[in-house]
Amino acid sequence: MRVAIIGQGYVGLPLSLAVATAGHTVLAVESAGDRLNALKQCRSYIVDVSDEDLREATAGGRFFPVRDLRDHSAADVYLIAVPTPTTESDEPDLRLLDSALATVADSAGSGALIVVESTVYPGALRHHVAPLFERLSGLRAGIDVWFAHSPERIDPGRDAQYAEIPKLIGGLDERATAEACSFYETVFRNVVPVSSSEVAEFAKLFENTFRYVNIAFANELGRAAREMDVSFREVVTAAASKPYGFMPFFHGPGVGGHCLPNNIHYLNHALSSVGRPSALLTTAAQVNNAAPEYVVERLVTALKHRGQSVEGVTVLVLGLAYKPDVADARNSPTYAISDLLAARGMQVRVADSWVPESREAGSFSRVPLTVEECANADAVLLVTDHDDIDYGLVFENARLILDCRGRFDSPKVEQL
Repeated sequence: MRVAIIGQGYVGLPLSLAVATAGHTVLAVESAGDRLNALKQCRSYIVDVSDEDLREATAGGRFFPVRDLRDHSAADVYLIAVPTPTTESDEPDLRLLDSALATVADSAGSGALIVVESTVYPGALRHHVAPLFERLSGLRAGIDVWFAHSPERIDPGRDAQYAEIPKLIGGLDERATAEACSFYETVFRNVVPVSSSEVAEFAKLFENTFRYVNIAFANELGRAAREMDVSFREVVTAAASKPYGFMPFFHGPGVGGHCLPNNIHYLNHALSSVGRPSALLTTAAQVNNAAPEYVVERLVTALKHRGQSVEGVTVLVLGLAYKPDVADARNSPTYAISDLLAARGMQVRVADSWVPESREAGSFSRVPLTVEECANADAVLLVTDHDDIDYGLVFENARLILDCRGRFDSPKVEQL
């Protein structure tokens, strides 16, 4: 089959290679010039795809990076994998999705299957996506083309076989679900059809908000445990010895990435639309958003216990990525932590070998992790525990370490 995949980021690029590996011809649509050039040169920009993966897909004659679809014949299947962020007022921002739909509307013909993999709120496919496409294309959903939602479930940096991830599929109607299942069964080993697109949309948001809320619970208990002089990490580890009915969640410096911080707002948007806004989700967001401030307060307390004033001290922050062993810094707690440190008059330096330096504004300077940087800093703050950090070097040369991730096992290290 001929498959057009719109968006070649952390979701779209691995999906494109999986579809090409399954034997389909892939038009990998990417509007960003730097990414498009990288793909054409077989240079990957995400952790889950290697340069060799791109070379093999290109050599196989089934992977074609393109800027748009206007110069190409219609595809049989269109997969949309673009970001769906939130506005400044925490409402769903579907502008990138709408733009992708316009691209598909200019290309798709009768009989096409159109699947949204981007995360959306329950009802979005039926009440926003399909009507917009119909207005743009003149084609009718459920008659001329088939619409389904199959939410992405990728976890960047996790060593897992992509095709092994169970694939949820919910169409606007039974025919759409069947068409989508027929396609995805050629790519994924475990296809999970559900009764409607709303079920698939809701399930994805439930998965992610479940994690977000539990992180908030852990953050709240972790702060209380410190006041009780109890190691919350030991508490969680002890509780995890129960073989059923428990999942371990640890406290930390905040929740980052594209998905979790946005998904709670998508779910609450849907809940509010039926008069059921979630106070729990609102509270969870307040708790997690307060995590960077708690980190700074812990660091200030540790400095004062050593007789140091806060003004003018140098803090070396380890980690800019939002999670270990990825290059994605979107919504990383390091940004908020650095702003708070700088507001107190501290000099902030950030070391991260994964995230490339850019012109992005920040209240910190970028430095390599060296003996000199550790020794010259008044404090070292571990925010993101990449595996390639030389923890021995840090431990031996830092004057003060605040560990937000439980990576150091020493009474000399301050734990969050």
